[in-house]
Amino acid sequence: MRTFNPKPLNIKFVAQTLKAVIFTAILLISANSSLQAQIRPGMPRVRALLMERQLSEIKKNISIDSRDIPKFDQIYRNYITEVFELNALYEGLVPLETNMDQYSDTQIEENFIKQTDKSKRLLLIREKYFYEFKTIIKPKEIMKLYSIERQVLRQAQQEMRDRVGNRP
Repeated sequence: MRTFNPKPLNIKFVAQTLKAVIFTAILLISANSSLQAQIRPGMPRVRALLMERQLSEIKKNISIDSRDIPKFDQIYRNYITEVFELNALYEGLVPLETNMDQYSDTQIEENFIKQTDKSKRLLLIREKYFYEFKTIIKPKEIMKLYSIERQVLRQAQQEMRDRVGNRP
């Protein structure tokens, strides 16, 4: 009669496999939490993706010292979050270029006052962050940053219009 004699377990192999599994799990958990940290409450996924796209384009086209990139990222994320919050506060405003024939004088006046207030607040935010960005990059680069930001926004808006326009 034959008896079953299993091979002894290779402790080193088991330990290495267990380490790999634990490391992978920690990596997945930390990647998920860092992704969640980038998408802040009140910031829909589209806005977060837009912010990431803008940030990526800015970093490609502006010279930033590699030591300053984490600080720049944080300042930019704070800046764009404030801009998004401001836009959310004034959501639903009619652009001043719109044909205003369908609105009453009171509605037009309220809209104008809100548009003006929004513009003032946006200028204050941009001024505040101009000085924060200036600690990392030159003023010329900051102006380039704002230009790239607008360019990416226009591209994203056009992409959205194309997608909506091409629906069956």
